[in-house]
Amino acid sequence: MGVGNNKSKLLRLKRKRKIRYQIGGAGKDMTYILGARCSDGVVLVGDTKVTIEEGADYAYGKKITMPLTSIVMGSSGIGGLYMEFQNRIRTAILQIERRKKIEEGYVPEITTPEEFSVLVSKVIREMHEDYGEDRHLILSNLMIISAMRIGSPNAQLTVFTPYGYPEPVNEKRAIGHGEPYGALFLKKMWNKNMTMGQVAKLGIFIIKFIQDMKLDNSVGYDREFLPQVFYIPDIVIPEGFDTKLSECTSQEEYNKAWIELYSKYPIQELPDEDVQHFINEVSPKISDVENLFRQGQFKI
Repeated sequence: MGVGNNKSKLLRLKRKRKIRYQIGGAGKDMTYILGARCSDGVVLVGDTKVTIEEGADYAYGKKITMPLTSIVMGSSGIGGLYMEFQNRIRTAILQIERRKKIEEGYVPEITTPEEFSVLVSKVIREMHEDYGEDRHLILSNLMIISAMRIGSPNAQLTVFTPYGYPEPVNEKRAIGHGEPYGALFLKKMWNKNMTMGQVAKLGIFIIKFIQDMKLDNSVGYDREFLPQVFYIPDIVIPEGFDTKLSECTSQEEYNKAWIELYSKYPIQELPDEDVQHFINEVSPKISDVENLFRQGQFKI
């Protein structure tokens, strides 16, 4: 009788924990990451606040990573889940490289966006299998956004659903629990002619606005972990480049020409001083909005 009662209590506790994950604060993808196609490339902007202990506490860390030199990837979700996904992706890439090195004697990078999409989809499906009855945590939490410049001079933006399906993004897309709070600003202020720098500034404004106005405690940053900004620029083919390639007398010379061109358009994460400069620029604008409400100048 006592054992049965204890078992029933344990089952009820597990159900309560699941419900809390699904409808409580920890059951949401705690993040704000913006990806956008710009006039000169693709930009990713993300916050660095990470919820831990089922949403009871938080820390700070990087949510946007570079699993390969040509790929930038952002993940939303509760801390342990998105970090597990990132680790699985890195492990899968290492396994591919090791196998190719043994079989073919060299280490090739992923050469097409389709290859990376297949890899991400496979990793997400494997997580579904491993989580079993707890796969609802993936469905209610995990979202992936990636920017790639593979096999084409133009950067590409893709979102992966919690089921692992890739969805190309031609304009802009935000993922995470903070997405609704930035929707108005994107609707009114974003346009396809904006540069990566202009959209980065807008993304940082949104993150700071969410944090300063206390709209969502799961989105934010601190002094040691400022918002992340990645530029994935399009490569502009210069006039006469095709002629230069046709005049190459060896594969080595041909490859060198491409490498030199690519080096002029590096994929890069902005240093903290540049990010802080954006923060300083947008701070007065947030104060303007805040004062509008405080002084009662905005009325319906």
